[in-house]
Amino acid sequence: MKKISILFLLLGAQLVFSQVSTKEKTPEQPNAVDSVISPLLETDIPAEFPGGMTALRRHISSEFDHSKLNGSGTLKSVTKFLIHTDGSMSSVSTTGDDPSMNKEMTRVIRRIKTKWKPAMRNGQPIKTWYEIPMGISI
Repeated sequence: MKKISILFLLLGAQLVFSQVSTKEKTPEQPNAVDSVISPLLETDIPAEFPGGMTALRRHISSEFDHSKLNGSGTLKSVTKFLIHTDGSMSSVSTTGDDPSMNKEMTRVIRRIKTKWKPAMRNGQPIKTWYEIPMGISI
């Protein structure tokens, strides 16, 4: 009886230890150039408008048409857009209390044809979101 038990244990052990182990594949990490990230959290150098924030504000002020605003008092909005690796912009959206202000800010930002200096991470240009808060007192 002992010999039969030992025989079954040896055969069982052989079956268990002869299983082929497969290496589990890990999902690939997205390429840093293809992923879109938040501006200040994961960039080495944030995206920049040529001439800096002063030049961007000056451009917005010169293009902004106050006569298209319907609201009064202090109007606030935040415009968000995507800056691509080549410096071009897309996906412009504006949120705020006054729809006329939102529409005008979106129009002004979409008219910017100047290429941005893209954000950089590990020496590579990356796509990143950029936000511009704006407030006007009427």
